[in-house]
Amino acid sequence: MHATDPALHRRLADLVDAGRPCATAQIVRVNGSIPNELGAMILVDEAGALVAGTVGGGQVEYQTLAACKLALAEGRSRLFTAKLTEHEAGGIGMMCGGQVDVFIEVHLPAARLVLCGAGHINLALARLCQGLGWRLTVIDDRAEWASADKFPHARVIVRRPEEVLAELDLDQASFVIVGTRDRDAEVIIEAARTRARYIGVVASKRKAIQLVKHLAERAEIPDAGFTLDTLLPRLFAPVGLALGGRSPEAVALSILAEIQALRHEEPATPMRLPPADLARFAAKSSRVTERP
Repeated sequence: MHATDPALHRRLADLVDAGRPCATAQIVRVNGSIPNELGAMILVDEAGALVAGTVGGGQVEYQTLAACKLALAEGRSRLFTAKLTEHEAGGIGMMCGGQVDVFIEVHLPAARLVLCGAGHINLALARLCQGLGWRLTVIDDRAEWASADKFPHARVIVRRPEEVLAELDLDQASFVIVGTRDRDAEVIIEAARTRARYIGVVASKRKAIQLVKHLAERAEIPDAGFTLDTLLPRLFAPVGLALGGRSPEAVALSILAEIQALRHEEPATPMRLPPADLARFAAKSSRVTERP
């Protein structure tokens, strides 16, 4: 069994802490002769380049790196088999004659939730999302609202949100909630200029319509930096699912339900079995119980 490489695991921790996608690939099963041993591991960065470790070099490592790059592109872990016959080695002399099963584990950064505005709804949302794997950032220019005391599990930035978003390197794993006291349009425009997957706006339907009309006018300005075509598919206004309730906590729950479903690519439909199916199963159980 291959010894654990402490340096590799330190590099892995560094990449994960930095929010960079990466993958590890480890030999988990061996059949025949191979140039390395069970447990050998490599670490690969988001570009598919080798960072640390080895699974044997040569063709087996070439195949593993190619599989890692594909797994990272799809964002999915996988098991694959590398063969080491003369044919598979491409005539390069590596005729070990064996094959290995390699488990590739994709390590993706936690989804980022950026709360623009530190009001009651976003405060409730920050509390609800604890334990669900979100990297939380709160931005508000009011120090008495945006504080570490109120948001102990978040990165707190005391500035206007529209001045900060461009600095955060938002990507497809980023969700932005806009709930400011008077800067929503400006914040939405700055969010639209990023790669954020989701831009949710705390607003009534009437306010949402007014905002979209204003955004349409702003998008026509030369060098606006965004278009409606790229913004509207990501814009959720009003934000949240129709769960009922009007309190900050109820609204926050509706927002969290929506972003959780989108994050996990689920339709947010009830999980219940239809009553007719439940009745049928119950009837079958009753018939079995009644047998002598």
